[in-house]
Amino acid sequence: MPSSPIFMLLCIAALTAALLTVAAPLESRQISGDFQCNLNRLLIITDLNDLQTTLTTLSAEASDASTNATIQGIQTDITGAQTAIGVILQALVNGQDAPGDARDQVGGNLTLAQAPLLSLNFTDPVAEANVIKAQTQFNNSILAANGVLQNCN
Repeated sequence: MPSSPIFMLLCIAALTAALLTVAAPLESRQISGDFQCNLNRLLIITDLNDLQTTLTTLSAEASDASTNATIQGIQTDITGAQTAIGVILQALVNGQDAPGDARDQVGGNLTLAQAPLLSLNFTDPVAEANVIKAQTQFNNSILAANGVLQNCN
């Protein structure tokens, strides 16, 4: 089951391994990428967009200011990752090497979002289902990000 603690720990381990690699500018051979590379690029973008939508829904379902602030913080971190992905994509579109620090920003922002997202807890079953949905979307984005690191080189 994608929302199981073991699956989340595997995603955390994969993200940690990816973040421990030294970020270097992408080489020109990585600009076009093969099918799997481009699929992973697309998936991280769509997964993070879907996550933002789910977080907006959760924010509306939150009944207290503390939970709402946590959700807004997660959204800020996800926006930071999306902005860094935009920098990478812009460089690729312009035929330039993507900056390594943008990759670090993606990983760093996803790392910042992880613990608060995993700590969300609602008593309402509909809201809790949205928490599980958000956590799954987050895990999927981590898998896609790792796929980019593995397949776009």
